Amino acid sequence: MGENITLSLTILLTGFAVVFAVLLALIGIIKAYGNVIYNLQNKHQMKKITRNADLPKAEREPEAEAPLLEEMDEENSDELIAVISAAVYSMVSPKNIRIKSIRKAPTRSNAWRNAGISDNVRPF
Repeated sequence: MGENITLSLTILLTGFAVVFAVLLALIGIIKAYGNVIYNLQNKHQMKKITRNADLPKAEREPEAEAPLLEEMDEENSDELIAVISAAVYSMVSPKNIRIKSIRKAPTRSNAWRNAGISDNVRPF
């Protein structure tokens, strides 16, 4: 009876050791693969950055920047209010409409919705 328990525990511990060793090996492989893919995708961008670093500031290529939302000046704001008012009036068109304020509507989309839309709209 004692031999069966010893044999069972040996097999159990050997199985756990093998499973954890394989899991650690898979984690290492996946991380290495991710690093290789990341480096390949950013290779062009890194070349551009190092190429620009060698040049004087006036001769550097423009860097890709995310578009920034700029504050509109008073003239554009008045024009925007006039356009929005005209659009609302043409849609509703009662005689006694009065627009009290204009503000940006809150976005009601979430990350999953945006991912689904970009996945379905992306060309093949």
